[in-house]
Amino acid sequence: MASNGRLKRGGAKNGISPPNHARAVRLSAEITRTQWWLMKKKASAKITLNRILRVLTGKKIPFVLTGAHAIGGWTGDPRATHDVDILVKSGRNHARAVKAIRELYPQLEVRDFHGVIAFFVPGERQSVIDITYPHRGDIEDTLTSRVWVSDRGLKYRIPFLEAALANKYGAMLATNRDAGKRLQDAADFTKMVRHSTEEGQQPIDLDKLRVLGEKVWLGGGGEEILQLVEEIKQGGIVDLNALMRER
Repeated sequence: MASNGRLKRGGAKNGISPPNHARAVRLSAEITRTQWWLMKKKASAKITLNRILRVLTGKKIPFVLTGAHAIGGWTGDPRATHDVDILVKSGRNHARAVKAIRELYPQLEVRDFHGVIAFFVPGERQSVIDITYPHRGDIEDTLTSRVWVSDRGLKYRIPFLEAALANKYGAMLATNRDAGKRLQDAADFTKMVRHSTEEGQQPIDLDKLRVLGEKVWLGGGGEEILQLVEEIKQGGIVDLNALMRER
């Protein structure tokens, strides 16, 4: 579902997030709520982003908001999403986060996958909340993000630009990931690159991105992710089939 217009300014400087990142998160949540209302989703499926953020911050669980909610400021084009994605360090903090969400939404089914505990509306095949822990080096680095969003009494982190790009690159390469989701990953990656070139936006730190790309695919990811960025800047698009042929 389309957003209500592109955001004009999106850079984060010295770890301080400008107001538009907060606005982008709100827009994504609002668009999602509207879409779910139009789709006549079950009441049990109506997950509220702010409730999740407030519970996790209230319990002092360190986390990074990821996924579509978090990258709207980097793409300049917030969009709807089916789930809320939360990244937490593995171990005690991950267990605490899962417990907090279980208590907040006891009606949801909980399933354990590699790298993620997912919450489902009973009878549905798509999760509505994913509590992820790092299973790749780039995701581990995402946990170090110092890009803070302050909004209406809430303060939480989102990925820094290069981490958001690397995470999407990794998702595009995941052969076990749904093809439709990989296409969306490619679209998000493209929008982030293009938005970074617009006036007033934070440019991509290519050295940092190269390091993160190598953590996605050791032995070629660093150069490949930079090549993708350059091709997009020149007006190209991501060719997923070509990406997979390189493996």
